Amino acid sequence: MGLLQTAPVFGAVEENLARIAGLRSGLGPIDLALTPELSANGYGFAPPGETDLFTGDDPRLAELLSQGVGVGFAERSASGLPWNSYLLSDPLTGIRHLQRKLHPVSYAPWNEHLVFQPGTELSTVDIRTARIATAICNDMWHPVIPWLAAHSGAEVLVVPVASMEGADPKGIRRTWEVILEHAAVLLQCYVVFVNRCGTDGGSRFWGGSRVLGPDGGILASLGDEPGAAVAELDLTALRRLRDDVPLLTESRADLLAGALGTSHVRDGEQTRV
Repeated sequence: MGLLQTAPVFGAVEENLARIAGLRSGLGPIDLALTPELSANGYGFAPPGETDLFTGDDPRLAELLSQGVGVGFAERSASGLPWNSYLLSDPLTGIRHLQRKLHPVSYAPWNEHLVFQPGTELSTVDIRTARIATAICNDMWHPVIPWLAAHSGAEVLVVPVASMEGADPKGIRRTWEVILEHAAVLLQCYVVFVNRCGTDGGSRFWGGSRVLGPDGGILASLGDEPGAAVAELDLTALRRLRDDVPLLTESRADLLAGALGTSHVRDGEQTRV
């Protein structure tokens, strides 16, 4: 598994794709190489231009996908706002995994809900010998999403991100550390976190891409500059762990289903979730 930490520039699509290709060429033969959220488009806190929108079969992505590169991009919609999407492809089988961001951020400075429409489905896919799911950035801040991914069989959780430093760089990094370690350990999966770096839209992005094992340990990591790294995932050991310590099979999905179907009284008013 490869990490391709890039510093895309908003609107500079061709240059962004060329930088991804350059980093990928230095990794040699690997199964997958993953880039950050919106790695093709950059993050300008504004709607992408019409010519910068992609479809899943866009020829501009074909060469990268054929090399097992996962790419984040603004996906054209037949009607309404585009999606914030991420696409993986298995070069051997041609199987594709397209995930649309489920939770566009609804507050400043992101205001993604004004730029992108939300996805409606969380999917998993078998690529090579691993079952994979993708949770795009803010989707990881909603714990039910990685939980659902693991209960759908995901062994590897791909987390493409565009996280900026903001007013509290240490705080945001610590929050991500907690989120990632929690998912890796309690969901017994590999977590591949790929954040972008550089400056875009006047904001600085902190990088810190890493691969975590199911014990929460870091198998590979990067700093705050563009770069690449590789980690080997031991799926046999992961499956043995899930057999020996069956946390996922202990889960009470019936409790969740029951809670979602139960009437709640809040502030004197009865609501049904």
